[in-house]
Amino acid sequence: MFGVRRSAIGVTRHLQNPYNVSSIIIRMNSSSTTNKNTPATPKKKKGTPEMNMANVPISYFGVMSDFYVPPKITTAPIKYWPKLLLKRVMVFASNTYNIVKFKRELGVPLRFNEWKDRAIEHYVRTNKVFAQACNEPSPVLKGNIISKKLDHVCGYHTMDVLKVRSATFPSGSVLSWELLKIENNPKVVMFNIIPDNDGVALYVQFIMKLKTRQKIAVTKDDKVVQEKESSVEDYLVYTLNPTNQELILAGKLFESNYERGLKPEMDITDANLMQKFLSIAADIHRDDPRKLK
Repeated sequence: MFGVRRSAIGVTRHLQNPYNVSSIIIRMNSSSTTNKNTPATPKKKKGTPEMNMANVPISYFGVMSDFYVPPKITTAPIKYWPKLLLKRVMVFASNTYNIVKFKRELGVPLRFNEWKDRAIEHYVRTNKVFAQACNEPSPVLKGNIISKKLDHVCGYHTMDVLKVRSATFPSGSVLSWELLKIENNPKVVMFNIIPDNDGVALYVQFIMKLKTRQKIAVTKDDKVVQEKESSVEDYLVYTLNPTNQELILAGKLFESNYERGLKPEMDITDANLMQKFLSIAADIHRDDPRKLK
């Protein structure tokens, strides 16, 4: 989106995770499945108490997995159309199941329009604050602006990436960002429940498709160095606490390729791989990796 680019791998090397969320995700996955052929493990008399998911702030939850994002059927070769249509039906069924689970177990009304409005506000605020941080002279000031103004707006992984990106912006240049219009009605394409330790719905993570018209400009010594107006389509990932309605921008994903299935392709039991993914997915300004090939 912005003129200042940096590879996703290069960004992850500079990030420090304030909370080991990858271990939380692995724990959630391992506790939900058991091997019937494995003998029962004797109960420990004393040990470290199990982490209570309800006590983990949603700011520490990054993008939980490489969720399936339905690609546009019209841009796919005709041979993929039947399977892509079937996958869309299955995604709809999955979303419906999670919505029913949400209503049954939480008893909180669905507020999709309100959530989408606030999600857009968070997106706009994030970009404006990022531009403001880029214009500061020192990395410390850049980081302070992002931490202070995006607290309870972005997740910690996303803020870390923004700090790294702002630090690479050329000194003496000024970045401006402007939302010109929202081109299409925002759409929630994935609605996923994050359960507590007992498997009961606790939080929600959803993907919102947002297509906007944006304008960015870079000036130096009062002269325009770069100016660009373009349409941007994002699949933004948000984490929601339905109890207090706190909403956090967690990151961004891209349309899935035509061949992959609905299940995540990533091994979330691999802590190192998961940690790397959390940092990459948190970068809302990265380019689609398929377009970089």
